[in-house]
Amino acid sequence: MKKSIWLLAVAMAIFLGLNFRAVASAKYTQETGKKCTFCHTSVPKKGAADPLLTPDGKTFKDNGFKLTEEQKARK
Repeated sequence: MKKSIWLLAVAMAIFLGLNFRAVASAKYTQETGKKCTFCHTSVPKKGAADPLLTPDGKTFKDNGFKLTEEQKARK
């Protein structure tokens, strides 16, 4: 019985850890006021090698995941 509870706890921890990226996206939107489509052409599948970036998304990534002054000025 204790082994089952321990395995369930580990599985839940892994599941919650894998879902952390979704929280980060919401945080990005709140902090920047930009929608996901500012950087992405469509929502990439979790763990996808290609994040489907727009030109602004590539600039954001190349700039250390910070908006440039020009990007901040645009709505």
